[in-house]
Amino acid sequence: MKPFPMEPGRAVLSKAGRDAGIKLAILSDLGTGYVAVADGRLRKVASPKKKKTMHLRATRFYSAGIVELYRAGRLLDADVRRFIDSIDLPTEFPIETMDNPKEVDSAGVDSAARKEEDAFG
Repeated sequence: MKPFPMEPGRAVLSKAGRDAGIKLAILSDLGTGYVAVADGRLRKVASPKKKKTMHLRATRFYSAGIVELYRAGRLLDADVRRFIDSIDLPTEFPIETMDNPKEVDSAGVDSAARKEEDAFG
């Protein structure tokens, strides 16, 4: 399956860093594997986060309106929040299990790690 492109207007899920598990919107492509992202809450449109694309998981959700408003300089934090809140992404399990499906128990721990923990105490 072909992955979704990391393009402005795309909703993404952070896989790494302090914001792991947070839904974000890509505002612009900074080149060389970096994008500017915001969520409208902690990371505002006025000061977007520079994030490596390898630390993001692209989703199928896209908004051309976000791109148009950002390029025109009229994008509000409320617009980004509305877009982010309108999408439903599962975040109850660790991010690694979403990209690399593993057998996970109800506590969100993969069975291989649980077996290793049990073997070594």
